[in-house]
Amino acid sequence: MSESPSEDDLVLPPVPLATGGVVQVDGTGRRVSQMELVVSTEDGAELRIPLEHHHGAWWPPTERTAPPAGVSADRVPPADHPHPEG
Repeated sequence: MSESPSEDDLVLPPVPLATGGVVQVDGTGRRVSQMELVVSTEDGAELRIPLEHHHGAWWPPTERTAPPAGVSADRVPPADHPHPEG
């Protein structure tokens, strides 16, 4: 089992980050074949995270969507709706 990310580690939400399959380039619709999230660091390095195409949407890879340490993913309420148990 992998370790949980630290509080400072970049974690992406387990939701689609984009939908659709066509992008406009110079006024022409082109089919999307690959999508990446590019993260730039303050020292100028870049990390490219390829997104995965599932069910008509582009999702972050599972290893980047871990819940915070000690929190079960099914116990994380939406930010605007506190959990009924407090």
